[in-house]
Amino acid sequence: MKNKVAAFLLLLLVLCLAPKILSSSPAERINIPKLTEPPKIDGVLDNPIWEEQALKIQDFLQYTPKERGIPTQKIEAYMGYDQKNLYFAFRCYDTERKKIRASITNRDNIIDDDWVAIFLDTFDEKRRAFSFILNPLGIQLDAIRTEEGGNDRMDTSWDTVFFSDGKIDEKGYTVEIAIPFKSIRFPDEEEKVWNVFLGRSTARSGEIVTWPALSREIPGIICQSQPIVVKDTVEKGKNFEIMPILTSLKTKEKRIDLQPGVNFKWGVNSDLTLDLTLNPDFSHIEADAPQIDINQRYALYYSEKRPFFLEGMEIFQFPDDGLNVIYTRRIIDPLGGAKLTGKVGRFTYGLLSALDTSPTENLWDVSNGEGGRDDNALFHIFRMKADVFKESYIGFCLTDKEINGAYNRVVGIDGQLKFSNKWFLTFQASGSKTKYEEKETDIVPALYAQLMYFSKYAGAGAWWKSIHPDFEASSGFMNRVDYKSYGIFSFFSIYPQKQYLNQIRLSLSAGLRDSYFEAVTQDKWVRANLQFRFTEFNQMYVSYENEMEQYSGVDFHKNSLSIKAENNLIRWMPFGLSLSIGDSIFYDEEDPFLGWSHTYGVFIQFKPNKRLRISVSLSKQTFWERRGGKQVFDFNVIRQRTTYQISKALSLRAIVDYNHFYKEIYGSFLISFILKPGTVFFLGVDNNMLRDEFGEYGQTNYSVFLKFSYWWRI
Repeated sequence: MKNKVAAFLLLLLVLCLAPKILSSSPAERINIPKLTEPPKIDGVLDNPIWEEQALKIQDFLQYTPKERGIPTQKIEAYMGYDQKNLYFAFRCYDTERKKIRASITNRDNIIDDDWVAIFLDTFDEKRRAFSFILNPLGIQLDAIRTEEGGNDRMDTSWDTVFFSDGKIDEKGYTVEIAIPFKSIRFPDEEEKVWNVFLGRSTARSGEIVTWPALSREIPGIICQSQPIVVKDTVEKGKNFEIMPILTSLKTKEKRIDLQPGVNFKWGVNSDLTLDLTLNPDFSHIEADAPQIDINQRYALYYSEKRPFFLEGMEIFQFPDDGLNVIYTRRIIDPLGGAKLTGKVGRFTYGLLSALDTSPTENLWDVSNGEGGRDDNALFHIFRMKADVFKESYIGFCLTDKEINGAYNRVVGIDGQLKFSNKWFLTFQASGSKTKYEEKETDIVPALYAQLMYFSKYAGAGAWWKSIHPDFEASSGFMNRVDYKSYGIFSFFSIYPQKQYLNQIRLSLSAGLRDSYFEAVTQDKWVRANLQFRFTEFNQMYVSYENEMEQYSGVDFHKNSLSIKAENNLIRWMPFGLSLSIGDSIFYDEEDPFLGWSHTYGVFIQFKPNKRLRISVSLSKQTFWERRGGKQVFDFNVIRQRTTYQISKALSLRAIVDYNHFYKEIYGSFLISFILKPGTVFFLGVDNNMLRDEFGEYGQTNYSVFLKFSYWWRI
């Protein structure tokens, strides 16, 4: 056994230290010209420097509806740089300019508009890119895009400072962008080899055009992007950022609580960043969206929203279906924290430490001896990825949580190996060790692996996951242990390439989950899914599932049908809906039974003009003892959200949540002034009301909060 472990570790060492192996010839690099003067970023392409000095790009081709088809609307793009900024400009012609979609809205909220996009892979990884998307008025969306294991993510929580403006004119619209070099990370080299992708989306027709042209034979966009060269040294500034924060909170039961804090960032160099925070503001400007939380077997997952933890978070991610051993919302109320993130050569790494003053745990009953929670929990998280071969990596992770002598530690390796754009091997192996009072576990394993084949018209794969009964990840999110599961899947696609029908895909999968040690089947399932992609952002899914689920020692056999759809073709009313009907278990440990349920979800947004948005969402689940039998519960949650954008920086927002099951009403009103990321002012009022036995609503709590922060970049 020791020899096998040694051989495996030796193989990992060889993979990490081996040079990159390219399985295909790289595209020809393009030198980006240096501009003699900076263009004014006002959205008007009247500066002759664009035509005379910048790189002009005209050979855009369709991605949808017709792969590599000729665009129905002409587009021209320009690229250049100087010592401080990387510059882009777009001239988007439109023969029906009155149908151009452009809202005045908060940043990161423009995906239903027309837009242009820039993806910058500054580390030449072909897996990760800084993403900048602009609507015709220059409203910004910025994100980190990652493409690993045949899957892609767009994390819009990442924010940086860049400058943009746009104008609609008689020819269509124009957009200008300046991205400061100190706003992005890249290797500190004199000749910088990056990859760039440019795109344009026309919302009313669903047409997307790109440069370079994309092929559906290859999963992903970044891996097909164009290599570019920025030859000269550029100005990175002193790379110091300071963000003082002041928050104030007044509730019904407590006096005004005034809390100062500060965030500090030091760009040690262009690809290494240190973040420090003291008494950070981790209040949510918008509460988590309501979810159905009744008759749930496992804990609900809520996304991270806090700025300090979101910085460099793509480094701490794992495969979508793998072992989520890092979940920063486990850190409830930190007094302070430190984070070091960056990339040196082929090694990407992140180190996070935080002191949590209000830890809570489901599995540990840690108290201070007086029935309260322990005062402090110390978190340490280390993550590293090493680039190997073409668009592949091997990763390492170590997490540690300490509370009053108790601890939980997880160590693991993971990776993605990509072969000839067709085969993907994704794997993850972790071990945990936990000590609480006098009890201490051995190192126990959790394993995951998936092998997938992908082509334009068909694909298939198999996966395996097993988690030891004593495995615990107190810095992560894992709501189930004690099982071994495995399965297979396949998909088949056709491409009609019609204006409103781009793709039809049939997916089939089957799986089995057994107890870790005993030969007891916990679950088994067969699933079929039919996807209709009308345009890139207008889709419908129809799914059928036949499943056996064991609960409290009883095998329950279930069948269900689900439908999900999203549509933004109607300019003033984008909407989405979901429906699931079928057998469902009532999770009662004493007397579980198989009932019948309907679950609905509806989202509708009204846009009467460019500044006003009114949205309504409904989540509903009704459960019966059996089909046509007595109703057990009816759960309804309605959220109404209205925003009015007075200017690009100033907005008003009102939210009302009504929970019919718990008889609760939550109301929120917010004034937001966002000059740029980090320089913000918020003033808000929240109000909670509960209906009593007489049907009257009474206030249970209220809060008035204020937040101000200013981002200094030196």
